Amino acid sequence: MRNIEETLSEVLRYVEKNITDKLTVEDIARQVYMSPAHLHCVFKDFYGIPLAEYVRREKLKKSLDLLRETDEKISDIAYDVGFEHESSFIRSFKREFGMTPGEVRKRDAVHSQP
Repeated sequence: MRNIEETLSEVLRYVEKNITDKLTVEDIARQVYMSPAHLHCVFKDFYGIPLAEYVRREKLKKSLDLLRETDEKISDIAYDVGFEHESSFIRSFKREFGMTPGEVRKRDAVHSQP
């Protein structure tokens, strides 16, 4: 039988590998053969944040990389990281990073000019 640390490592790998998919606690729990409620409690106890919050943050980090590394439209990036609506993506992004995706692009463009 696996210990909880191995199970949580598997959760983290699964999230990383599937970051562009729509990920729910239920889907992740199914992958590690746990109930969603139990996984939620164990994850929060171990990492200090809810699993859904961790997934959201990882998606936003991925979107930040895509903003910086591609010329892809913001709406496409939002969909690429699993947000169904561009507006909810922009709100979440601003709450996480303190600026909108467009502001990040503009700032990075200014800083990369000679």
